Amino acid sequence: MVVLSIIGIIIALILIALFIQASNAHSVKVYGYEIFNAGNFIVSVLGYLAIYFGNGWYSDALKEHGDLLNGELLMGIGGLFLLGVVYLNIKNTSLLYGLVMSIVMEILYAAATPVVFFVLLMAAAFFAETKPVYNIND
Repeated sequence: MVVLSIIGIIIALILIALFIQASNAHSVKVYGYEIFNAGNFIVSVLGYLAIYFGNGWYSDALKEHGDLLNGELLMGIGGLFLLGVVYLNIKNTSLLYGLVMSIVMEILYAAATPVVFFVLLMAAAFFAETKPVYNIND
């Protein structure tokens, strides 16, 4: 069963990659704008991370009767990042195509954000040459 799950994930990733390539080819041909690009991806990931950590900050402040504004501002900034990407897509394409593709794109980017964050954490740990800590007194 695990093998079937892995095969299903691989097929899904291949289909997503083909969809992204076809969407970019169509949008470049019709509008001269690549809708799935690195800039949109980075801004969207930053927006989702800001919303996630802002929500955590807000929830902690709510439990401790602290300052709620920090979390609210961070979530608002993340939302502005996502709205900026949607606006840019609509501006460079048509209203319908830009809106529909932005929704699809943001769903895909939301799914990719935890993976990207984990990979960045692992890369930071690797390049910082972190070593495990052993306790020999036990």
